[in-house]
Amino acid sequence: MTMNTTTSITTEESVTAVDWARELKPLLREWDPQPEAAVLVGSHARGDATPWSDIDVVCVGNGPGYVFRLTGLGPVSWSFATADEHLANMANPHSCGQVVPAWRDALILDDPHGRARELVDHARRWTWDLLDPAPEVWAAQAVYGYAEEVMKLHRAIAREDWVNARVQASILAVHLAPVVAGGTRTFFPSENHLWHLLADRLGAWRDAQSAALAAGGEDPHSSSAAAIELFRSACALFDAHMTEEQRRIVRYALDAGTGLS
Repeated sequence: MTMNTTTSITTEESVTAVDWARELKPLLREWDPQPEAAVLVGSHARGDATPWSDIDVVCVGNGPGYVFRLTGLGPVSWSFATADEHLANMANPHSCGQVVPAWRDALILDDPHGRARELVDHARRWTWDLLDPAPEVWAAQAVYGYAEEVMKLHRAIAREDWVNARVQASILAVHLAPVVAGGTRTFFPSENHLWHLLADRLGAWRDAQSAALAAGGEDPHSSSAAAIELFRSACALFDAHMTEEQRRIVRYALDAGTGLS
């Protein structure tokens, strides 16, 4: 994919990036081969880091994928991907809600060939309408696939297997969230923010999500029922974009628990 190149950055970006680059460039030089570019993302780039925050460095180029290291600066997470792979992540409905805002707010640490600037500019031009299929269509296809997890949850309830019931309820609560975020065109700076953003945006999602995650110490019956309700709510959000076959699978999964105590 061809991207327009520009090398200008704002004064505020330059000052902050220079400060971080001074600290991180010695660590960048340790990689072989050297990345084409590197940026700081996450809480340190946004300015809301806590004592428990790691330093998130995203590199452009070939590398080991993901490495987590403890350094003199603290814990640093290194992510490596080629420019095309970064673009693909922005075009993926499952990841774009987190990846696009990360690149928009990225602080450039090292960029001798302008590759990081190209990606930042692409992220700032990016819109949800660029996705194909549309986010809502993608989400409908993804959500109905969790019908199998709902069936597993019903089976665990019937057997009073509360370990598996808790596991399945957590799977639904955790894995449905990024799908719903993509389908509702919701940006989130990190997964730490995702749960609260959806709760604020979708209203009724809040109570079901909290119960499914047993955030209030709910009993297994309550958390299981709440997880099923999350699935029902997610399916209702994207019902208009499902095929009739997908709707039948959803109804079957929801009705399978009828009569179970």
